[in-house]
Amino acid sequence: MGSKGRTLLAAYIAFQLTELEGQLPLIGAADPEAVHNARLALRRIRSVLSCYRGLVPKLPRPARQEVRWLATSLGESRDAYVLAQRIRLSLDTKDSWNAPESLRLAVEELESSSAQLASTLGRRKRSRRTVRAARALVDAPDAKEYKPPTADLAERLQVQWERLQHSLAEEAGSDDPDVRNAALHQARKDVKCLRYSVEAVADAFSHHAAGVIQPAIGLQRLLGEQHDAVVAGDWIRELANTAGVDAGDAQRLEEMEVRRRLNAEEEFRMAIAEYPVPAPRRALTF
Repeated sequence: MGSKGRTLLAAYIAFQLTELEGQLPLIGAADPEAVHNARLALRRIRSVLSCYRGLVPKLPRPARQEVRWLATSLGESRDAYVLAQRIRLSLDTKDSWNAPESLRLAVEELESSSAQLASTLGRRKRSRRTVRAARALVDAPDAKEYKPPTADLAERLQVQWERLQHSLAEEAGSDDPDVRNAALHQARKDVKCLRYSVEAVADAFSHHAAGVIQPAIGLQRLLGEQHDAVVAGDWIRELANTAGVDAGDAQRLEEMEVRRRLNAEEEFRMAIAEYPVPAPRRALTF
């Protein structure tokens, strides 16, 4: 299992690095899909590095800082773009708005901000740092330098699963909406890390890996919708203080996002009750 695990992890990381490098030239052109694809590849790599810490070679501290910077930069650009598209869809509903031109201007500013954040990653100063961050990952040791696992892969994944359960317990045990939102946000990160870490070594578990991956995908989608609604609501409350924005328009937009958030939370709780992510220690057999 040790040799197979090392080979699977090395191949997975190499594939994601290829994806990341292929998208970097397009990011400077402010291509939102390139930003999304690069961010996804980087997230998958970081999930594996985190879950299999001690097995996968550890990046030096300066390299970790560069990778974290790149992930944050990509995230800021992508989040602004997604938020803009979300609000634009709301504005395109059949309802009439009191001051639609000010709302559309705000959306255009969001899209412009997203493009500017992406394009700076391709400019002279930033591009060198972007390449340096990617190079830090590319220069990671090959499979021969991966350490033999000190525990079965399923046990590594079990730890990540337990983190997810802790986040869910925090959410369920609180009446404070801010605490619940923070717990669900953490659960979203935990379930993504679990999913990507299982995908990286899925071939070691044959069809059993799908038992963990499939429910994780469903929960990730619902938690993503809940998180996007929370972020949109925060932005709309700030927008309400912008000159030219009608208070009634802002309130209606916020009410729409509140409904979306509550619907996502209800669907999530139904899904976690009916299709929970099984404990890897039980589900992943060889």
